[in-house]
Amino acid sequence: MKKSTLYITLLVTCALFTSCEKWLDVGNPKDAVETKVVFQDVSGLQAAIAGMYNAGNANSIGMLSLNNGMQADDLSATVAGYDPYKNNSLVSNDESVGTTWSDLYVGVYRSTAIIEGVPAAPFLETVKNQAMGEAFFIRALSYFYLVNLYGDVPLVLSTHIEETELAPRTAKETVYKQIVSDLEKAVELLPVEYPAKKRDRANKWAATALLARVKLYLGDYPEAERLASQVIDQSSTYILSENLNTVFGKNTSVDAIFAFDVSYAGYTTPGLNSVPTPGTVPSIIIHPTLLSLYEEKDARKAAWIGTSAGYPFMHKYKVRTGVGDEFDVVLRISEQYFIRAEARVYLNNLSGAAADVNKIRKRAKVDDIAMASKDQALASIADERRRELFGEWSHRWFDLKRTNKVSAVIGALKPEYWQDTDALYPIPRRERQMNFNLTQNEGYD
Repeated sequence: MKKSTLYITLLVTCALFTSCEKWLDVGNPKDAVETKVVFQDVSGLQAAIAGMYNAGNANSIGMLSLNNGMQADDLSATVAGYDPYKNNSLVSNDESVGTTWSDLYVGVYRSTAIIEGVPAAPFLETVKNQAMGEAFFIRALSYFYLVNLYGDVPLVLSTHIEETELAPRTAKETVYKQIVSDLEKAVELLPVEYPAKKRDRANKWAATALLARVKLYLGDYPEAERLASQVIDQSSTYILSENLNTVFGKNTSVDAIFAFDVSYAGYTTPGLNSVPTPGTVPSIIIHPTLLSLYEEKDARKAAWIGTSAGYPFMHKYKVRTGVGDEFDVVLRISEQYFIRAEARVYLNNLSGAAADVNKIRKRAKVDDIAMASKDQALASIADERRRELFGEWSHRWFDLKRTNKVSAVIGALKPEYWQDTDALYPIPRRERQMNFNLTQNEGYD
């Protein structure tokens, strides 16, 4: 086995150019090299951080917003190329399933390289803390999507080839413990200020917001409420903008907590794939069950749903290419209100839950709602989450799964296709061919 010490020049090259993808791709371990990354200067560190964020915004990961929306009941498609998602008929050799796996693990690998390499580097503690905090955040974000898409996944916490190439799957409960640990470290290390003018790198509140989501998924409702409240309390920074057309703006959004800057690509993945050429039939359209949820006066319907050739399409992102002011928003303040509202329902605070949901509804120009029972409150929150968060980072798909409603809802909607095992992606066939320790999810070959 080849062993080497790779200095920051190699890391920079591999972070910025795709030619070194195999070296960085833990999903393709046989082509990887055992590394000990030595950071020598701040400019090299910043290049490594940029490469880490670029990995997190790979096209396959950006497509989760749309692909998972089609797997659920928010989006549909007019072209056959999306049938595997629209019809919940993925197979283990589907190229997008394999690319999503490997791209998420690139994020894991690049963040872990920073976590391993920074402590011994000759930087000020503030610089180290910032870099380490951002790396813990991206690793947690990557694992959050891995575990929710694939279930049990290899928990890789090292860049050493002998520890990664034949790693078995780890129980999702253990993976979640690592996600929580990484986010708690990120919260501790990151400052409240963003490291750049835009909100395209993590700060303390981005890590707190993601941790609040994780705590909700884990059923730790007191912590979910506490953490979401901390973010909501930053009311001078995170605001429910009255102008819905600025929510996804790189320079104008006051809703965004964390987003990926896609200037280098020239487009947002949701915008490129959901916004049609004017007058043409959109490839991806709004599902009728989502469209029927909106009141006519709901401002979100006018701002975020467009029409082309008679078909409704997602218009949160306004342009296909020439990204301009837009970036791909991963975390925004409205989700934190929903997290706190749902947690409050389970904590028997229905009035508090209603107040949070009505903050979102007020911005949408629709009337307040009351919450009279736990079941009614949870149903109202689920509907409001759909109206607000559709087509964004897998929310509806993951909501159906975490609340154990995916088979009831999608099975009734797509009875000719749905099987309970469709709730998880298959483990990519190519990964199992390289790693005999990887078992397959039930229902796939």
